[in-house]
Parts: sequence; C-alpha cells; structure tokens
Amino acid sequence: MSAAVDPALFDRFATDYDRFVSLQPGKGVTWLRGLGLQGERAIDVGCGSGHAAEVLADDFQQVLGVDLSAPMIEIARARRARPNVEYRVGDVFEIGDDGFDLVYSHTMMHHLPDYRAGLEQLKSLVRPGGTVAVIDNVSDRYPTPPRWVYTVGAKLGFPSSVRRLGWRDAWFELRFWHSKPWLEHLLSDVYLSRAAFRELYDSVFPGARYDDLGFALAMSWTDQRAG
Repeated sequence: MSAAVDPALFDRFATDYDRFVSLQPGKGVTWLRGLGLQGERAIDVGCGSGHAAEVLADDFQQVLGVDLSAPMIEIARARRARPNVEYRVGDVFEIGDDGFDLVYSHTMMHHLPDYRAGLEQLKSLVRPGGTVAVIDNVSDRYPTPPRWVYTVGAKLGFPSSVRRLGWRDAWFELRFWHSKPWLEHLLSDVYLSRAAFRELYDSVFPGARYDDLGFALAMSWTDQRAG
C-alpha cells in the first residue's frame, strides 16, 4: 500500500479474490461490526473490492475506500456502490484527507515496507475521539508460512466448506487456495508474531485493545484527545 509495493499485487486475480472473500463467513467484517462504531466519516485503507466499505456505509455518513489496485477499485465501484461511499485508487502515504471518526485496515499492513510508518500514518488520519481499527495476519511459528500450511488446510476444510457453501462454491474456494497467483502472493508475505505485533502496536497506540482472531490479531484504539 505504498509506492514500494507492487501496485499489481492483486491485479492478476482481482475477480477471483472478490468471489473468494464473498464466500468467507462474515466476509471478513464480523469483528468490525462487533465494534459498534458510528460517526460522520470512515476510511477503509486497503479496501480491496469494497466489502467492509459497504458495511461501514450503514453506520457512517461518508465512507472513503482506498486501494492501490485499480481492478479492485473497479470491482468495488461496480458491485458495492453506495451514495455515501467513494472508492479511490491511492497510496496510504498519499492520503490528504484526515479527521476520520474511524480509520480501518484489514490484512494490509504487512504489505508495507515500513510497518511502523504505516501505523503512524493511520494514526494521523483519525480525529480526536475517533478510533483506529486494524486487523493483520500474524504467525508465531514462522514469518512466512510454507505452502503446505495453505494447501493442506484448504483440503482439510473442504468437507465443511461443501456443507456451508455447496459443491460449486466449495470447489471454487479449494481451487483458489491452490491457484498459482494466490500462492505466490501468500509465499511473499512476511508476518509479525503475536508478541512483535503487540509490542509494535503498543508503541504507536498506547492502551490499545487486542482480539485474537486466530489467523490475525485485531487492534482497536480510541484517540483520547479533546475535540
């Protein structure tokens, strides 16, 4: 989500990725909904194809979704357009807006070449009294999980996916987990451990709250400055 990151990271499989996210329980926004936040302005940094931005539109008067991937933004505009949502192709470090009641990011931070600088940028976007909410992948055993973690996990989860989704969508999900572009992307990721995640986030967001989502940690922090 910075100029040092390949803007085409998700371009090769944008349509399939959108379908993949659509098939996930809660579409990745269950924790976000559970925060129960409302306000005037929200931003989803690394919004992808707009699943979270669409949800935020119910509770915020204006929502801005920003992502480096132009194909992802095109999908968001086509499938998740709302009168109070703007989708924009852009870099997190070049966002000129500020004063958001909610600054949200989902599994984007580990893509940044300077993780801490990214967190500081998110913090700069929130208004006094507003909240920064971030979910990012973590791995305690190895920074980059090996290929088998994903492929074996997908195979073991296939029966339950069939029960949840039906054969057609479950088969698509299984094939996506094994697809070359998706695996190449996953095998380029580098994750923080849970301990390193908390140490880094505590240094930027003192007093933050954490929730363990299994594959990721979720952090929420409210700016206590007077408005």
